[in-house]
Amino acid sequence: MLLTSKYSLPDCPEHTLARPRLLSLLNGSHSDQLLLVTAPAGYGKTTLVSSWAAGQDNPVAWYSLDTSDNQPAQFCRYLVESVHRATGNGVPETHKLLAAQRNPDPSLVISQLLAELRGLPSELRIVLDDYHQIDNEVVHNTTRFLLRHAPAGIGVVLTSRSQPPLGLASLRVAGRLLELSSNDLALTTEEISQLLEQRLPFPLDSDRAEQLHQLSEGWPPAVQLFALSVRDRDEVDRYLSELERGHSHILDYLAEEVLERLEPQLRELLACTSILNRVNARLAEQLSGLEGGQQLLEQVARRGLFLQAQDSSRRWFRYHPVFARFLQRQLTDPSRLQALHRTACDTWQQLEQPQEALHHALAAEDPTRLRQLLEAHGEQLLREGQARVVKNCLDWLGADELQQNPRFTLLAARMARDNFEHNRCEKLLAAAESWLQREDPGQWHEYEGAFAAARAQAAVARGRTLQAKEYAEEALQLLRDNQAGERIAALLVTGETNFCLGQLEKADAHMREVETLALAEQDYPSAAWAICQQTEIAIAQGLLKKATALQERAQLLIQEHHLSGQPISEFICRLRGHLEWERGDLDAAAACARLGMRINRKVGERWLLPEYTLLLKVAQARGEKEESLEWLARIDRLMTGERYHRDWVANADAARMRAWRALNNQEAIGAWLEQAEPVVDRPSNHFEQCHGRNHVRAMIELHRWSDAGRLLARLQQVAQDCGLVTDCLRNLVLEAHLLWLREQRDGSVKAIREALAIAVDRGFCASFLQIGKPLIVILKAALESEDEKGELSQAEADRARELIKLAQQQPELDGGIRIELDETIIKEILQSDAVPDFLRHSPLTPREWQVLNAIHSGLSNERIARHFKVAPSTIKTHIRSLYQKLDVKDRQEAIALAEQMLRSVQDKP
Repeated sequence: MLLTSKYSLPDCPEHTLARPRLLSLLNGSHSDQLLLVTAPAGYGKTTLVSSWAAGQDNPVAWYSLDTSDNQPAQFCRYLVESVHRATGNGVPETHKLLAAQRNPDPSLVISQLLAELRGLPSELRIVLDDYHQIDNEVVHNTTRFLLRHAPAGIGVVLTSRSQPPLGLASLRVAGRLLELSSNDLALTTEEISQLLEQRLPFPLDSDRAEQLHQLSEGWPPAVQLFALSVRDRDEVDRYLSELERGHSHILDYLAEEVLERLEPQLRELLACTSILNRVNARLAEQLSGLEGGQQLLEQVARRGLFLQAQDSSRRWFRYHPVFARFLQRQLTDPSRLQALHRTACDTWQQLEQPQEALHHALAAEDPTRLRQLLEAHGEQLLREGQARVVKNCLDWLGADELQQNPRFTLLAARMARDNFEHNRCEKLLAAAESWLQREDPGQWHEYEGAFAAARAQAAVARGRTLQAKEYAEEALQLLRDNQAGERIAALLVTGETNFCLGQLEKADAHMREVETLALAEQDYPSAAWAICQQTEIAIAQGLLKKATALQERAQLLIQEHHLSGQPISEFICRLRGHLEWERGDLDAAAACARLGMRINRKVGERWLLPEYTLLLKVAQARGEKEESLEWLARIDRLMTGERYHRDWVANADAARMRAWRALNNQEAIGAWLEQAEPVVDRPSNHFEQCHGRNHVRAMIELHRWSDAGRLLARLQQVAQDCGLVTDCLRNLVLEAHLLWLREQRDGSVKAIREALAIAVDRGFCASFLQIGKPLIVILKAALESEDEKGELSQAEADRARELIKLAQQQPELDGGIRIELDETIIKEILQSDAVPDFLRHSPLTPREWQVLNAIHSGLSNERIARHFKVAPSTIKTHIRSLYQKLDVKDRQEAIALAEQMLRSVQDKP
């Protein structure tokens, strides 16, 4: 349930001082400006802006923030609700989007919101009050997105105690930022005089008003407290004397002069409820023991005792933090303070707010309540992203409590594992196991299976496949029937390990079993994860159509159960992106990557490596050099500072390798090969196969062709043994390229024909294009060849022609043309209208064509000589001869003519 107090314009306190000089500044602003009101506590930011908002003809959406709004989902819900109410239900589609999702993607929500607001008939201001409560970078990013993309007529107002980290320099330079600081909000002498004239029972002379202004520096609370405390002229000098000692003495003065003047009932209410972040009648009555809580809160608010209503119905109230701290100082009895926190904890539990309840249980230092709340709601709070409060409670309970309570150990281990703190995870589990086996073997026996399942999950996350398999099998033997969650986790690990070991059929059977069990237990994230694993298995088997259907089924499950925004939804997006990329739909692949980024960005940039990798591959396929360099730099930065699973690393390295090759960066390729992890003896899964191919690609570029051939043969043998059809195809394409470079034409054609036979009716595209322009030559040779198997089938030939066309259309990163030349290509060039007639009568030799192609590729004479393993003088002889035959004067003219001729071949299949 959303609290109306948070999205309703607050009522202005009685006797509010009019601030015409500030209101004129606000009224003079335009809707395209950001209004930023920053000042320390007590400067009247909320009062000023709410007074201004109340006088606006156009709608104003109000959103009062507190620390709980650091949850992106909550931030989006309250923001949209505020705008929806303020505009007369003006954003219905965004409202429906949020209603359908538990963890919405903030950027998607804001995009939809702004799209609807573009049609708003009037201007709108959105007020984010107390923005200093926000410390979550995801929420900051959401606000930045709102500010950056807000259409004309939609303005934002921020009030905050500190400068918000939103990167506002560009708005400031563009004149789109109106700032009010503490200097602006500080009361002037005239305003102090006006306020005291309203509040004091006697007139105050101007000298005393000026003195109060000097001592308070216009800080409104000091002036308000003066008005509360002084009842006659004799007290004025005494108060000013106290104030002159410094603001630190104000609290003591309030204790003597304010609380003592209040009725005992109000003093009791203020003291008891000051520990709450927000208070309503029920909490007030429970903590104070008084009846008529609503009337008492209303009375406190009317008295100006720093209690403000948070909604128009005046059901929820909040103390000014400075005043709350002052009140809390009155609670000098530790036992009484703890009792109040315990009561608050119990009341929040009755209000079904476990997070608030845990906060007070921790403040009460009450281990019993902490244990009960963590045992009842710990898993739920972690699922809802409330890891911080759970961690604080577990830290307070201490290491001994963790190792003696297996449920808490599992909570702490899960948080450590999710943060990739693998060593801490294992230490937690080991310490608890040791203690339980010694001191409470009965309880250890009860949780032994759950610990084995947790260790299995940790091991598979670390890439320790055999260890994970052993733990998972042990867990399945130990777990009881009522431990369904742990059984699902163990079965998932068993399926993952079978997949990693190349046992695809067994892995698929386990994942289908997990899906069935998870659906029966209504554990939809685990069911979706199992479907995703089935998708990866289908991809490995070369069944791309089946994989697409599975991915769509997982996406539907996520949508039906409002799981969008959770980590599993990023996995689903990633799978879709890889499938779209393989099919050659670059726009769809990029869209999937960016959606995955929006989902994962909330947990930190380190988790965006797969999305960066896919976007690099897309940029390469489009020939976008600057984009490629940007994504390459981001990937390099992440991989330098973080550790990742081999799957992510292998895919990132494959994209980097292709970029280095396109940029002719052999130094980077050599450095990678020198420091890269060796290829395992039996690369039985897709990521070890990918890692192996990365080694092969590096060896090819460094002319270690014999080593590359031997490794590639091992990769292919294991892929065939394990039924890794997709890897078989990719190995064959790479083998065709390697054999072509080694001038083993027949072997190259044979390999590419085998790859074509696999690809027919399966939808493979990108796997062929990874070798670049050499694919054109090899496929054309395959189309012209016949072997003992005869000609290509019609379907294979059609696929070959389609791939040739795609390869011809695929640009290089520098925008040039890169085509490997053989007899077939040279023949096509000579038949082209782009070739001068004189060249047909005085043709180049095959070596001169190769040298011309190397010149066009940007290689120096020395590099060309090293490539062909001849003396530089020999290359110079070839260059002089081809210059004479081409009738060109220098290298630039030769490159231009070569570009013209090669493009004539590229532009047609």
